[in-house]
Amino acid sequence: MRKAAACGTLSFVLAATLAPAWADNRTGNPTDNRTDDDDDNDTTEDTAEDTAEDTAENEVNNRRRHRNHIKDHDHSVCTPRIFFKRGHVSPRNFFVPRTRFTDGPGGSMTVSVTREHEVLAFLETEKERVLTTNPIEPGEVIRALRKNGIPHLEERHMVFTGHEYSRDIKEGMYGNMWYRVFGYRIGWSAWSVLSTCRHVEIASGIANVPARFEGWKYWESRHPSYKGRRLPWK
Repeated sequence: MRKAAACGTLSFVLAATLAPAWADNRTGNPTDNRTDDDDDNDTTEDTAEDTAEDTAENEVNNRRRHRNHIKDHDHSVCTPRIFFKRGHVSPRNFFVPRTRFTDGPGGSMTVSVTREHEVLAFLETEKERVLTTNPIEPGEVIRALRKNGIPHLEERHMVFTGHEYSRDIKEGMYGNMWYRVFGYRIGWSAWSVLSTCRHVEIASGIANVPARFEGWKYWESRHPSYKGRRLPWK
């Protein structure tokens, strides 16, 4: 009877001793109640967040590259230079001094060039913005005008002696002759191309340019005159 009571007491003691150990093992980390499945779910969520951040960063980089491409395209780089534009064109006579003759009334007249003369082109500048250190030279303008459709222009034209000419004069009229070099009065403008490809007007004006042709101008009048004034002819 005593032996049975002792066995019962020993069983109770062993149960009491083991109970805290089992309880501690079950509740040793009360805050960590996750299972292996929970760990797998956390890893999937982290990967999705990283992928979303990478996608957003790639989109930002693509937009930045697109903006830079447009900016570089809009701000092209050009080689600075100067070019010319042609404006209105009208004929002009370059009369040779001391080659004007008047005779009459009626009859005939014979004239000739007895002296050499050089006709030079010249510019009439209307406005000039000095955006370049080099002044605009007549030769530059004339070369540009030749390329723009008037190939027979000259920077200078030399008239030699000779060129004899005869003409009959109507009865009662006065004959007038004056030797001239044909030419033009041409509007022009100079433009500067900046490194940003912008065009800026730097100068403009009129070019008086002789051509490669010359000859006598003949006309008749009722009275001899010079520059609109009637001469005391009898």
